[in-house]
Amino acid sequence: MDLPILQQVALELNELLTGAFITKVHQPLPREMVLRVRSQTSGEKKLVLSADPRLGRIHLTDLKIPNPPSPPRFCAFLRAHIQGSRIVGVSCATDDRVVTIETSRGPENARLLRRLILELLGRDSNILVVDVATNLIMECLHRIPEKEQRTRIVLPGRRYSPPPARPRRIVPPVPYDSAAKVQAGISRGPGAKPRIVLNADPLQDECFSTANEASDAFYSPALRGDILEALRRNVAAPMKSRLRSLERRLSKIREDDRRLKQFAERSEEGELIKTNLHRTKRGMEQIEVQDWATGESRLIKLNPALNGVENMERLFAGAAKSRRGAGIVQQRMQETLSEIAAIQDMLFFVEQAETGEELESMALEAVPRATAKRQGAPRSKEPHREKDSAMFYEIRSPSGGMILVGKSSKGNDFLVRHRAKKGDLWFHVKDLPGAHVLLPLAGDRPVPHEDLEKAAGLAVHFSRARSAGRAEVMIADVKDLDRPKGALPGKVTVRRYTAIFAKGVDPDVSEGDSRCGGP
Repeated sequence: MDLPILQQVALELNELLTGAFITKVHQPLPREMVLRVRSQTSGEKKLVLSADPRLGRIHLTDLKIPNPPSPPRFCAFLRAHIQGSRIVGVSCATDDRVVTIETSRGPENARLLRRLILELLGRDSNILVVDVATNLIMECLHRIPEKEQRTRIVLPGRRYSPPPARPRRIVPPVPYDSAAKVQAGISRGPGAKPRIVLNADPLQDECFSTANEASDAFYSPALRGDILEALRRNVAAPMKSRLRSLERRLSKIREDDRRLKQFAERSEEGELIKTNLHRTKRGMEQIEVQDWATGESRLIKLNPALNGVENMERLFAGAAKSRRGAGIVQQRMQETLSEIAAIQDMLFFVEQAETGEELESMALEAVPRATAKRQGAPRSKEPHREKDSAMFYEIRSPSGGMILVGKSSKGNDFLVRHRAKKGDLWFHVKDLPGAHVLLPLAGDRPVPHEDLEKAAGLAVHFSRARSAGRAEVMIADVKDLDRPKGALPGKVTVRRYTAIFAKGVDPDVSEGDSRCGGP
């Protein structure tokens, strides 16, 4: 944000926000702060302060900004010391990109005066809280310790000094008494990058009534994208952590399975020792016997502390234990693989989400119902009504019916639990994350081949196989699906299915396919 734009925005903020109260503080991104400000005249507004090296700025915004569940360090400090304060004034330096918000808090006889200072200095951009009485830095977003070739230290407890003067192109400041002459806008000249201007041409540029509105329109697309990616990372992080934990568990289970198989194979060695007990003595570390299956000599390792009978019984006991444990190990392996597949499905939908609302709805999907119950997660008292669902797409089939496609793991779960009925066909790409596709059928009429092809193609399109263009798709009757108790949303087991190779089909909305959520 250029200095003239910054000065004009500060002028407008001073006129609009003086006397307003800071009611809430959010930090949606590492270097983005959002203050919710309320005044009697203008109601509640959101003020963005960004110390981002690339998009440093300050302006009011109408953008919906999510509130992270736990505040970072600087956000928590602002909530303790700035939230609830009244804004006394907003000003911008005449020769540098530094904006100061004067705040007041507490009763008249114990007034706490503080400055919230935004410094737009490129890589060293920062937001600081300074105590007016002592001029000491109370806290800062970006702590700058002493380093070589650095003349300014920014740390809590240090005396605040303005940024040192830097060589810059001389730009005449905007006269603060001529705001009415300013025409803020976004210039999109041919061959030039879009930029905010204060002398917009109504015939060529996109004009706004204030510099704040122009700034919001200019920066909101980038802010929206940054917030979406940050939210995507936050939602995916616990899922990826759980996935790594499951992969480690799977590795250990496979090692257990390998060891049990080795024990099972030693049952044959016990039989060989049984026929050679007269040759097996205590103290022997191994014995050479003839393998009656191959006719060749075979070395069998022994425990020298045991006699022949004890060595034989040890091998038989290990083989019996391996047979008992094999079933348990296989069950644990299947449960782990099942959970890995469910979380991979969730991650796929997180990667495909296009809005913050979709990501927020996925945030709690990785918590199993049993865990949520133990942790006291709130449960809806209202019965789930299908007409309120927005968790799946409805896409027109070639025969005129509807094909239902889950939008998320929760949407997949909803289709299987609430919309599917016996006789309907279920589609899913084999061994890859993706959406459940449901083809509802009426009566015993044969399924049109075109409907099958389209449903299978949609399963490919709404899956990780989309980039490959072609994949193997499972087709099963809904009656052959089982949803394990306590499983993650969208996870099913399939008793019987047929498989076909299908080519991805892009839903053709222009031909009447409806991709709206819910019935």
